[in-house]
Amino acid sequence: MGERRLVVGAAIVRGARVLAARRTTPPEAAGRWELPGGKVEPGERPADALEREIAEELGCVIEVSAWLSGASVIDDHLELRVAVARLVDGEPEPREHDRLTWVGADGLDGPGGLDWMVADRPFLPELRHVLRTAETEQHRGVLRAVLFDEDDATEVQRRLRADGYEARLERERLAGEDDDEDHPWAVLTDAPQLLVEVLVDEHDGWLDDDTVASAAQPVAPLELPSGPRRIKRPGAHS
Repeated sequence: MGERRLVVGAAIVRGARVLAARRTTPPEAAGRWELPGGKVEPGERPADALEREIAEELGCVIEVSAWLSGASVIDDHLELRVAVARLVDGEPEPREHDRLTWVGADGLDGPGGLDWMVADRPFLPELRHVLRTAETEQHRGVLRAVLFDEDDATEVQRRLRADGYEARLERERLAGEDDDEDHPWAVLTDAPQLLVEVLVDEHDGWLDDDTVASAAQPVAPLELPSGPRRIKRPGAHS
């Protein structure tokens, strides 16, 4: 038996949730969940293959940031490796699946969790750790970026979401102003302070001092392998 062909899957993380896709084919896999992706073509880099597959399957652009450990055997001819990725542009839409869902660490598996494809299951413990780390980052405080122009606020929100962070808009009321006066917009986000500062500088806004002061010290990010790892199978020669 020759070397197995590589299949790559994407753990697309936004905030503290990962995107799962529900399969429709083949019949024995219909209704089960997977990390979307596909086969690596000969001569293609795994990261390039994954970004291409996601563009085809979900109609969005991702960037691979790290690879989870190890590999999972699909069958005699295929093995799966999974990368953590972030959204760069667009929103995922199911083109080859019947449903997409964002799920947190508690909803990955177990009672009430998703029914994953067998090949994806070995990656869930490390993926859960990634999501827990993201949860810790979120709990350190929400930053409030204030901008006077709605278009600027919308653009800051779009860029933060494209980088995989939560960001929502709300109208900011200035103390002492009448209801009929113009009010600025606020973007509430869990993104790092340095990134938000760069964006508000570009769009003539500012960071609310109270939210900056209340934010805790950042948590060191989880260190993940920088590339796919080869696995040794019984009888394989080094």
